[in-house]
Amino acid sequence: MQYAKEIYMMSPSYITDIFRFYNMAAGVMLRIDKAQLTAMPEHIVTDFCAVLNYASEFTPKLLSGIDFADIFRLTVKLLSREYAHLVRNYNLRAKLGDLIHDIFLPGTSDDRSDVPDSVACDPLAGGQPYLTSDKLAQETLAPSLLLLYGEVEHTGFYEKNGHRTKIAKMLKYLWGSPEHKAAFKRITEDKESFRKFANGIVNEMNSQFASVMERLPAIRTVQLQMANPQEWAALSEEDRETITSRHEENERSIKQVLPLCNSVMKMLGFLNTDKDIRDMFLLPDMCPRLANMLLHVLTKLVGSRGLDLKVNNPETYNFRPKEMLQDLCVVFSSFAAADEFQVECAKSGYYTPDLMNKSVKTCRKLGLLVGESMELFAELASKVEEASKIMTSDEDLYEDAPDEFMDPLLSEFMNDPVLLPTSGNIVDRKTITQHLLNDSMDPFNRKELKLEDVVPAVELKAKMDAWLAAKRKARAKTS
Repeated sequence: MQYAKEIYMMSPSYITDIFRFYNMAAGVMLRIDKAQLTAMPEHIVTDFCAVLNYASEFTPKLLSGIDFADIFRLTVKLLSREYAHLVRNYNLRAKLGDLIHDIFLPGTSDDRSDVPDSVACDPLAGGQPYLTSDKLAQETLAPSLLLLYGEVEHTGFYEKNGHRTKIAKMLKYLWGSPEHKAAFKRITEDKESFRKFANGIVNEMNSQFASVMERLPAIRTVQLQMANPQEWAALSEEDRETITSRHEENERSIKQVLPLCNSVMKMLGFLNTDKDIRDMFLLPDMCPRLANMLLHVLTKLVGSRGLDLKVNNPETYNFRPKEMLQDLCVVFSSFAAADEFQVECAKSGYYTPDLMNKSVKTCRKLGLLVGESMELFAELASKVEEASKIMTSDEDLYEDAPDEFMDPLLSEFMNDPVLLPTSGNIVDRKTITQHLLNDSMDPFNRKELKLEDVVPAVELKAKMDAWLAAKRKARAKTS
C-alpha cells in the first residue's frame, strides 16, 4: 500500500491536482473568521504538510509552476501566537515550521533541497520571496519561530534537533531582511518569552555540546583502533561488534547534534549584534550561564585536550572546529565591552588566564577575527583577568557573612534579595528568575509562583549594604 501511494505521488498530473486542491482549501480557511476556524479539521493541516514535505524531498521539480500563496499564508497564520491554539499538536506545529523551511526558504540561503527558487517567490510581488513580501510574515513570523523553537522540545530528542536547526536557519534569513527588523525589535519587549527562548538556547548548548565533546574523543579512539590491524584483530569478535555498534551510535548522534550546535552558535552571533537583544542576555539570571557555556566550549576547542577531537574526515560529522571557534569568538567579542559579562567570565570555573590568552593568539594566527572584533576580544582577555583579581581580593569579605545574607538555594552572597510571597523565604532575584524559567512553582513549598509576584527585601538589602560598607572600610584601614 505504501509503495502504491508513493507511485501516485510521482505522477505529475495527480500531484499537481493535489497541490491546487490544498492551496484552494487553505484559501477557504483564510477567509473564514477566527471563531469558525476553531472547527477546522486538524487532519487538513496534517495532510498538506505531509504532501508538501514529501514532494520537497522526492519530487521537488513537480512543485514548479504551482501557486502556493494561500498555503504559505495559512502556515504563517497558524504558527502565530494569536492562532497557535488551533494547532495544539507539537509535532504538527513543528511540521509547519519545516514546511516553511523546505518550501519557502529561498534556495540561495541554504543547501536545504532542490526545490526550484520560483516556488518560494510571489509572482504578484515582482518575484520577491513570500518570506519578505507577505505582510503577516513580516509582523509575526520571527516571534512565531522563537515560540516554535521552545515548543519542539516536546517532539523527541532527535526530531527536535532537526526542527531547531531549520528554525535557526530561517531566523538567520529573516534577520538579514530589512522587512523583519521591526518584528525583531518587538521581540525583546516580551521579556518573559524571550527569557525562555534565551534560556533554552543556553540549556541546549550546554547539554548538546557536552554530548558532542564526549562522543568525538570516543570516535577518535575507535578510529585509531581500527587503523591498527594488529590491535583490532587481537580483540574478540564480540568485543569488535560491541565497539562497532557503539561507534556507529556515536556517529549517528554527532551527525544529528552538531548541525544544531553550529546553527545555534551562529544564531547567538547575529542576534547579539542588536543591543536590545544583547542586553537581555546580560540580565543577572542569564549572564552567568551564558559566560559559563561560552567558556566551556572555548575550553574544549583550544584547551590542552584539543587533540582528542581530531577525528578522521571531520566534515562528514559537520565538525568544523575552525569555523566553530570563529563563531564562538564573534559572540565573545559582541559581549566584550559589558562589565557584567567580564565579571561573570572571571567567576566561571572554566576560566583561566592561559585559556583566554591562548584563544586570542589562536584567533590572530588563524585570522578568525579582524579589526574591531579582534581588538574587543583581546581587550576582553585583559579585562577578565583584572576582574578575576578584584574578585579574588573581595572573596574574604563574604567569609563570615551572616546566614541571612546568603542565598538558601545556592549558598552565595545575595546581590538582590527578594521575598517569595508563597513561602515567605528570601532568595537572590537571579536565582528565582532562573528557577522559574524551568519550573513555575515556589522551590520551597511547590505552590504556583510568578516572577512579578516576588517582593524586594528592602530592609535586608539595606542591612547587607551597610555590612559590606563596614567590611570594606575596615579592610582599607588595614591595607
